[in-house]
Amino acid sequence: MTWAELIRLLKRHGFEEFRSGKGSHRQFWNPVTRRVVTVAVHTKKDVGPGLLHRILKDAGIK
Repeated sequence: MTWAELIRLLKRHGFEEFRSGKGSHRQFWNPVTRRVVTVAVHTKKDVGPGLLHRILKDAGIK
């Protein structure tokens, strides 16, 4: 899964982007679950399996 696909998945699960700074990271939050997830923006690269698992776990997505 690429970073762009991960961001689309988060948005489909109700996450909204609420902070993006000068760097390569964006923060998403879900107003229903009140969870915050930080995601790097390396759109053409694949997300490592361990990091993907951790981000999905933090987001509450199985």
